[in-house]
Formats: sequence, C-alpha cells, structure tokens
Amino acid sequence: MILKLPENRKKIIDYLNKIDEDTFIDEFVIPFFGSQGYQVYRINSHGPGEHGKDIIFCKYVSFFFENEFISVQAKAEQVTATNVAKFSGQMTRALKTKFAPRSGSGGLYPHYAVFINARKHSNDAYTEFPQLVNSPHVKILSQENVCELIIQSGIAPKHLLDQLSMNTPDIQSKKDKAIFETILGNIPAEIDNLLDHKMKFLKDEIEPRTKELVIDYIYDRWEMDRSWVGTVKPMKWFDTYFDFFSQKHSKFLLTIFNELLSSTASFDALPYTQSVVRKITPELLVPIEDEFINFCARRGISYPRDRFEYIVQKLKEFVDAKLIKKRENIAIAKKVLLIDKYKHEGNSIKRKKAEKEIYHFVYPDDE
Repeated sequence: MILKLPENRKKIIDYLNKIDEDTFIDEFVIPFFGSQGYQVYRINSHGPGEHGKDIIFCKYVSFFFENEFISVQAKAEQVTATNVAKFSGQMTRALKTKFAPRSGSGGLYPHYAVFINARKHSNDAYTEFPQLVNSPHVKILSQENVCELIIQSGIAPKHLLDQLSMNTPDIQSKKDKAIFETILGNIPAEIDNLLDHKMKFLKDEIEPRTKELVIDYIYDRWEMDRSWVGTVKPMKWFDTYFDFFSQKHSKFLLTIFNELLSSTASFDALPYTQSVVRKITPELLVPIEDEFINFCARRGISYPRDRFEYIVQKLKEFVDAKLIKKRENIAIAKKVLLIDKYKHEGNSIKRKKAEKEIYHFVYPDDE
C-alpha cells in the first residue's frame, strides 16, 4: 500500500500534471475501473459524436440481474470558470444520450456519468460544476480525487509506483497477517477452513498483496493435483475470489481455458470453471495477448469444439474493447470470429477458407 506521505502526493501530482489524456486513460482510468470489476464496453474516438463519453464501462450486478453502465469522460485539462459550462454540458449529454449496444438494435442509457480529470479544478469551477450538472448520477473527480484514489488503490503505472514509498509487511493488519500465516503454514485443513468460510467475510478488508498470495496459493494447490477431484476446490475458490485476480495472474488464465476445453475436464468442477471464464475481463488478457490469440487460433481449427463458445465470447470482448495492440493479432482474432460466424451460418466454403488461413498462421512451417 502507498504511504500517505507529502512526498508521495507531490510525486503523484507531478505525474498527473505531465501526462496527456490518452496516457491518463491507458495508465490509470482503465486499470482503476478494471480493479473495481468493470470491463471496457466501448471506447469512443474523440470528437463531437462522442456525446461526452470517452469510455463506457459495464459491470454485471448479480442482485439486479443486469449490467450497470458508466460513461466516463477523462480529461487532462484544467477546469476553470471559462470552460466549466462546456464540460458540464458534456456530462449532461453523456447521461441523457443513448449509446448503441454491441449487438441488436435500440440504445442504452448509462446509469452514471463520471468526469475524471488529471488536472486541477479552480475554486470557481469546483463550486459551479456540480451545480450546473445538478444530478446525483454525475460524479466529478478532480486531480485531488485522483491522487487519493491512486494512494488508496495502489493503481498506477510501474514507473510511478517505483518512485513512491510503500508500506512493509510489518504494517500489515491483523487480518492480513493471519491469512499469510495460515497459507504459509501449509496445513491443508486450516487453509480449507480459511478459503471455504472465514475469508468470505474478510475479502473486502484485506490488502492487494494478500489477495495476490491467495490466488498464487490456489493455483499452486491446483498444480499439485490436477485430477478431476483435485480440480474442484481450486476452481471453486477461483470463482469465489475472482476479484483477487490481477494482471500478475493473467498467465494462469491459459491453464483455466485449457481445463474448460479439455475432453477430460473435471465434471464436478465444470460449473465453477465456466463461471470463472465468464468473469474474465479484456484487461486481464492484455499481458497474454500473443498467447491468447494463438490459443484461440489453434482451438478454432481443432475438434472437438465443446464449450468453445466461451472462448469465442472472451475473444469478441477483447476485440470490442480495442485493447489488442498488434495488427496481426487483430486480424487473426477477427478470422477466428468469422469461422464461428460461418459455422453458425452453415457456410462451409468460407469456413474452410478461413480455417486454412489460420492454419498457416499457427503452423507457418507447414506447407
């Protein structure tokens, strides 16, 4: 955790004063909302047609049985009395203007609109902005708010985190220490009791490093026993504590994908495996872009294809989020999605042609 020291705040403010809007979005806005369980639904290009929405995030709210949408307008520009009316107008339009769904017709309204700024707001703007938008569904976050969020969440680019003073394990809370001692004590019965019962009531109160240890332990436990029975508890725990996953654990996802598609997958663990895969966000796939695209390509031309629709959905979300950096990966991903489309349309000629193109990508040495 980042220590609340004046020198840390100064370094964070210096960083926020220097970055541009796109860097702010890539290095903080998307990772921060991702850490809160939101995934990128759409990124709009800059211009008049965006209606104040730079990014639209969504999150499935289980007790509402529907998605919650948040439109976010990210800025790296000081807000003053001269431009506050313009920005308040953008936020009002963002809240009242429908955006197109990923599929189907009609439109969707965001539940909230968020204005988040890497720069300061003047005293006049600080007072006028909320009065002008006059809505409880519009949230306004200035540089001071962003600085506090970075300190509280620990979400920031590595080059900034490396400059900041962090707390040490000696400052751990009693809850975090108890979890560390239980897991490192390596007594299975005590760990099972912790993960099956105790930690369900503590998971919102523990530190990111503790959460990282929990996921590392669960994966290590699974690696030691990948049998049908041995897969059940780890996959159940992955499902229960999925919010603990970070990009540090992205490499584990490939093993989970393989378990899902395996012809000898654990039947008893399957509901948990499917649930884990459904929860995977595009942001978690970013560190394994090459491996995931290659995996999709190989499985897209392989048989049997049981449960491959889960992978297709993850691939579609990754493409729609526009987080794939390499052009060749974007091209292959779209080819895999076309294979699935042609399969459902019954167009075997186009499907075989697309499969042949992907085969040469996956196996370039074969003629």
